Amino acid sequence: MGRGIRNTMGLILAVVGAAAALWAPFRSWYNGRLGRDFRVWELFTGAGVTDSGAGLFASMFLPLLVGAVLAVLGVVFRSRLLVLAAGIITLGFAILWMVRQGQAEGSLTVTGDSDGLGSGVGLALAGGLLMLIGAAVMGGRERRAERKARHEQEHHEREHHERDALEHEGEGSSPVGAGSPYGMAAREQETRDADIPAHGRQAPPGGDPPQRFVRRPEQQGPAPRGRPIPAREPDSGDRVREDSDRTQYEQNDEGGRAH
Repeated sequence: MGRGIRNTMGLILAVVGAAAALWAPFRSWYNGRLGRDFRVWELFTGAGVTDSGAGLFASMFLPLLVGAVLAVLGVVFRSRLLVLAAGIITLGFAILWMVRQGQAEGSLTVTGDSDGLGSGVGLALAGGLLMLIGAAVMGGRERRAERKARHEQEHHEREHHERDALEHEGEGSSPVGAGSPYGMAAREQETRDADIPAHGRQAPPGGDPPQRFVRRPEQQGPAPRGRPIPAREPDSGDRVREDSDRTQYEQNDEGGRAH
């Protein structure tokens, strides 16, 4: 994040510096003469700056154009070295011109009118300084190892966030108490205890014995009438014996129907 902000600020400064450097040759440099009227190779001769005119690509426009092109390439490729080289070229040629012009005139003056140094020199100097500052601010391109490490870290963070999101969704969709050890397990144990008869339950060690299930009197069925008679033997064929062996329950039922 910090590297991206620094790169953005550096790129903006470099672009502004390149624009200022391109505009400078078309402004007044000294005594009303434009920068494109000064021959660039006179800076490296013994005679120095003269009053002779120059073509566009043989004037001070050429080194400033080279500086601007390098700055733009540095912005495109995010190269600090290219932006730094552009700033050095632009600022170096502007300072060299000032030195050679001062030698030719004997001194340099700055006035409010068209005499002396003009705005073109100021634009060239400002453009070079902005390029140098932009190169210093820029973070440059990431190395392959740094880029790989950053991508791995972002991948791990993304996986961690996705896993947390899935866990939260799972917790939100599960019933209340399902995740606790005393939720479903406790209810299942209560169901099993209810199915087991009271006499078959065993008291847990160190605890109270389970309560017996006692049916209330109103829940009990009606008591049988009469007393039971021994059952008949299966091999008996006597009809009289069968009539005598009928239970008192059956006799009582017949008597009730007769009444």
